[in-house]
Amino acid sequence: MTCLPLFIVTIIVVSSVNVADGGPLYATCNNLMDCDPGLKCSRHQCLIPFNSDQPCSSTGSDCEHGVWCRNRGSQPGKCMDDYRCKSGKCNHPDRICDDGICGYKEGTSCLRDGPCSTGLSCQSGTCESGGYW
Repeated sequence: MTCLPLFIVTIIVVSSVNVADGGPLYATCNNLMDCDPGLKCSRHQCLIPFNSDQPCSSTGSDCEHGVWCRNRGSQPGKCMDDYRCKSGKCNHPDRICDDGICGYKEGTSCLRDGPCSTGLSCQSGTCESGGYW
């Protein structure tokens, strides 16, 4: 009789561990285990990781931080355009690492691939103050 309560507690704990699922797209997270399989915890949100087979929206808001949804060329509709800073630096001289993303500096051409830096938007082909591209 004394083993019965321990047995019941064991079953409850095992059941709760087995039914715990990760969160869906856009769910709040603290680590990878908080997200559904195939998603990545990026800035406390479950998002589609870089180079995933999972399709993304044209806005790219469902891709992990610093990665955009490719809308043209090979692999359209995939999180394939990677603008994350590597070691805090950008390889292109017209870009600066800002909030983990290599964005084009103010006054540079934005007709090429990639975002303008935070606080800038692409206006008449140049990154200028006023929003985020």
